[in-house]
Amino acid sequence: MTLLYRMLSSYGKLSAFLLRLLRSIAYKHLRKRSAFSITRLHMSFSNISPFDRVIVNKSIFKYKQGFTLVELIVTISVLAIIVAIAMPFIQTHLAHMEAKRIKSQLKSSLTLAKAESYIRRQNVIVCLSDNGGRCHRDSDMTLLLFIDKNDNKHFDDQIDSLLSQQPLNPKYSKLSLRVGARRHYTKFWGDTGKPRGHFGHIKYCPIVDYNEAMYLISFSQAGRITQKFNENHPTKCES
Repeated sequence: MTLLYRMLSSYGKLSAFLLRLLRSIAYKHLRKRSAFSITRLHMSFSNISPFDRVIVNKSIFKYKQGFTLVELIVTISVLAIIVAIAMPFIQTHLAHMEAKRIKSQLKSSLTLAKAESYIRRQNVIVCLSDNGGRCHRDSDMTLLLFIDKNDNKHFDDQIDSLLSQQPLNPKYSKLSLRVGARRHYTKFWGDTGKPRGHFGHIKYCPIVDYNEAMYLISFSQAGRITQKFNENHPTKCES
């Protein structure tokens, strides 16, 4: 957020400077064109009553203080240029923030599953899910942690016990769960709190050019949860 604030602040200062400069130029140009008309207006009303002269002076003052159509067009054009220049930087920063947010959600949820399974002495299922509670290897809407009481490896609202529901909804990436035997879930066993036989990882893969983040959130046989970067552990996001 600090980087975004500094970036927008710099563009704000540049915008203010350009607006002052362009307004000054436009005002001088319009003043030259209207000087003769204003002079003639003063001469025409030189013989009118003092009360009417006050009204005329107020009208001229309002005319000088208002925005002209030229100023408005120039201002909108400058702002459009600034937004066009700043947009790639803003998009890159938002994608970076999303990658950090999802990493934190995945690691904290897997850590919670490990702890809850051991404390409760019950098996805890972790899966990526859609809004209907169905677990899927390539879903990326929600991360579910639940006790699967009917042992069907999907969350049933009226039967299972929901421990955590993390909304993910990535905009600049896609997620996928990869566990042995092409399972659509992983299981932390209640006797040890470890994903014995269900170890694997969740892949974070970018879907836009300005998102450079690419990593794995891995959960090992021993229950160790780590982030692995693409440079050292290829994510194979293309496959």
